[in-house]
Amino acid sequence: MKKLSLYIFLVLMFSLFTSYSFAAKKHKIYKKLPCHFNGVKITSSAQFHSGVSRGRCCPECKGYKKKRGTTMEVKRGTPVVAIADMKVLKIEDDSSEQRSTSYAKKYGMIEGIDFYSKKKIVKPYDAMRIYFVDTKGNIILYYHLKETHLVPGFNKGKCKIPLEYEWGRKKFKPEDCGGYSKELIKNNLNVKKGQVIGLSGHAYVAHFSLGIAVPPDEEFRNFILKIIKNSDEKKILVDWSKCDDTYKPRYCYGSDFKLIPKSERKKIQNVTAIEPKYYRLAQTFFNYPYSFTGKYMRFTAPQRDFKWENLPTDSDAYLFPVMSKKYLKEIGYKK
Repeated sequence: MKKLSLYIFLVLMFSLFTSYSFAAKKHKIYKKLPCHFNGVKITSSAQFHSGVSRGRCCPECKGYKKKRGTTMEVKRGTPVVAIADMKVLKIEDDSSEQRSTSYAKKYGMIEGIDFYSKKKIVKPYDAMRIYFVDTKGNIILYYHLKETHLVPGFNKGKCKIPLEYEWGRKKFKPEDCGGYSKELIKNNLNVKKGQVIGLSGHAYVAHFSLGIAVPPDEEFRNFILKIIKNSDEKKILVDWSKCDDTYKPRYCYGSDFKLIPKSERKKIQNVTAIEPKYYRLAQTFFNYPYSFTGKYMRFTAPQRDFKWENLPTDSDAYLFPVMSKKYLKEIGYKK
């Protein structure tokens, strides 16, 4: 009888263990992003446009007034993944080795005092930003990243980050640093859901921030989807009504800022007309996403406003921006 009881106990324990292991691998959709996942702790919320001053995950944490992304505290150098199938709009690197700031005392990351400004120093200061647009017309912003393999030339050679952010700040762009990676160009600047897009950084604390800006209405959403489609087809957007025919050579400006002489318009095949009221918006969308999202779109509180999933599928839910080490191993990721 004792042997039978022991056998039943072991079977139950084995069953419990295996069911727990299976559950850990099982796909799950969450109505809201969990406050803790895969080593990430959510703290201060994005509040620009969203009306959220203190998030549910950290009620005592309050970000600055125009904060565009929710803070994801995680160890510096942690791989960060694409939360959806997306297209790169712009990548910029404003990082520096250190930053002199009056906020240092608040975070307890004092590394000394700057001789000139007498402000306390925090370091490192990672300020790389990546703007994506997803298949829903939403713009996804990652910032305070340490590095990205999408632009291999960042923080190398002439694109080496400066010592000090305040008085030595430089904004590096892919075109100045050897361009985008061959793989990204091959994929027409598209990344897949679950693909590693960079490494988390440090700015006062080890973290990166994630922002999601949505169109104000369906008309605007359709406009964004249209210009993305034309971009994928490598078409130049032109508002013919704005063509200047009073000067020589007569021309129109395309969405890529290249001049299109009137004499050559008929020769150009990959041209599509766009409504006059949206023409300048299309240029701003591609070239100045910071201004575009702040003025024409609405930043949300990502941890509150969307469904999320723990494994990548073709669902409409966004994927956790940081995945487990096991997942990274399975996709063959290597630093």
